[in-house]
Amino acid sequence: MLISRKSRRSSKLFESRFRDGAGVDFPLRQYLRCREEFLGGLVYAALLTVFSVSLLFFCGTVSELFANHGAHLNPWFHRLALAMVLAFFLVVLRRVFGKLRELGSIRREMHRLKSEFRTDSREDGSD
Repeated sequence: MLISRKSRRSSKLFESRFRDGAGVDFPLRQYLRCREEFLGGLVYAALLTVFSVSLLFFCGTVSELFANHGAHLNPWFHRLALAMVLAFFLVVLRRVFGKLRELGSIRREMHRLKSEFRTDSREDGSD
């Protein structure tokens, strides 16, 4: 597997700092990596939540637009427009819940790595 599409080196030759447990502070490095991923995921979930709320406001705006200016149009245009906005809202809401589930699993992984790192450091300190 190549490191990137343009790279000529394979990933087996590339030494990563997150390789398979080879190193004294591997659980700590993994914990820091998970913490960074968790914080990024929190920001992403917050942005998705703000976007979903703005979609709800947009749904109200579309409804008001049809009430004020679309009285002569077929009522199915109004229903179709609202259905499309609500469908987008549901898709974004699904992504929010998926991200929250992912954040929960990352949080459990962080807890496991933290306990593993603490037990390793206690064993090293008692010698």
